[in-house]
Amino acid sequence: MTDLTELTAVQLVDGYRKGAFSPVEATRAVLERAERIQPEVNAFVRLSGEEALDQARRAEERWRRGEPCGRLDGVPVTVKDILLTRGQPTLRGSRAVSPDGPWDEDAPS
Repeated sequence: MTDLTELTAVQLVDGYRKGAFSPVEATRAVLERAERIQPEVNAFVRLSGEEALDQARRAEERWRRGEPCGRLDGVPVTVKDILLTRGQPTLRGSRAVSPDGPWDEDAPS
């Protein structure tokens, strides 16, 4: 099977459309790779695996119905820890920012 972590967003979406693989499979592959490399590269402040898989399941259902919510629906992404993300602490790499703060806003789009 193709290493889903090596595919572009366009290739992932094409695979979803054709039913070759799903957003859940792609997300699992990305999470496994992230967990494997994290000790060496320390690239992530936090991995929200269950939340990512929940979102992937929702995307998978939309693809099954033929109703993706956008052109990149189901493509795994990372969010830099400087962008406000509702429900997630945004620490900006600082120990001076409390992780217990109210995280009820998204960055403006």
